Amino acid sequence: MRRTKDEAERTREAILDAAETLFYENGVAGTSLAQIASAAGLTRGAIYWHFSGKLDLLRDVADRARLPQESFFRTANAEPPSVRELYDNTVEALAFLASDERAQRVMTILMFRCEYVGEMQPAMERRTSADEEMRAVIARIFHHSLSRRAMERGEGQPACDPRAIASGYFCAVSGLIGEWLKSNRAFDLVDVGSRVLARLVADHLDTLPEVVLASCRHASRHTLAPHAQPASQSSIAPVAGSCCPPAATSSRRGRTG
Repeated sequence: MRRTKDEAERTREAILDAAETLFYENGVAGTSLAQIASAAGLTRGAIYWHFSGKLDLLRDVADRARLPQESFFRTANAEPPSVRELYDNTVEALAFLASDERAQRVMTILMFRCEYVGEMQPAMERRTSADEEMRAVIARIFHHSLSRRAMERGEGQPACDPRAIASGYFCAVSGLIGEWLKSNRAFDLVDVGSRVLARLVADHLDTLPEVVLASCRHASRHTLAPHAQPASQSSIAPVAGSCCPPAATSSRRGRTG
């Protein structure tokens, strides 16, 4: 019995491997179950033993390449994490994506190789639902940060809409990943992503990420007069064109927003 279960699992993984490769190379619509069966060295009947069709296959192909941030969002409902924790987790997810070829293939399939119509329409509904849940968690994180800062200033309700901020953050992450994949990894996803996102969340951080502080120090050195003394880390001012967010400095201390 054990051997039978192991064989069934190996067969299932072989089918998913073949589907992932063909979906990536030909697109979901351009791939038939017969092609997947042939690539896996199996019959179509073997595929139907494990999967009901391409929709079922696509779901399980996607589930094999989950990014680290998904577990972060699943556990974020009890108490909203800080904005810094959100930022750090996002950078971790970008680093994972940049180093994992399977995750890159699957993200390419989901973003650019699948037409979400007809048989695949439920896949879009599933993706949309997951995105909405993620944006809702991000909005709660920013609402918590905005409310805390408004209370510290003796103000009432936050002036900014946390849902709008969450949408901007979500779109920035999606855009970074999409452009990186479309451009065939033409830029450093982690380096560029960490700087872009740090600028977006600067107002909510008590201390800036080191990657941004390093950029500020580098920019400041190159814009100083020839005989000027370098500024201390805590007094570095934002430089035009640099990645240093103007709304936060390294001198802030305390719990992040």
